[in-house]
Amino acid sequence: MLSRLGSSIVVKRLLIVALLGSVFSVSAFVVMYFSLRGRTVDVPSVVGKTEGDARDSLDDYGLKMVIKSRIYSESMAPNLVTDQYPPPGTTVKTGQMVRVSLSLGPTQAPK
Repeated sequence: MLSRLGSSIVVKRLLIVALLGSVFSVSAFVVMYFSLRGRTVDVPSVVGKTEGDARDSLDDYGLKMVIKSRIYSESMAPNLVTDQYPPPGTTVKTGQMVRVSLSLGPTQAPK
């Protein structure tokens, strides 16, 4: 009788451990799924904005700005964003980099 009672306790404890393990596994999966999925945003247009305004705008969306180049532009004043990648309207995860080119202004003819 005592051994039967002992085996019943062991079975109950094994069931509790299995249940707790299952709850832990499901919880870990849910946390990992949502942390890897992240929040998505549409990239705003920053072309024509100053470097500071473009950075502030991208920060508001949870994006980071990287200057990929500085180029001469006949149509843009110095320190304005001439192009960006990814383009405006592209859906990305927050924390992503947006690469921009800044204008150096028009080319100057040699004297």
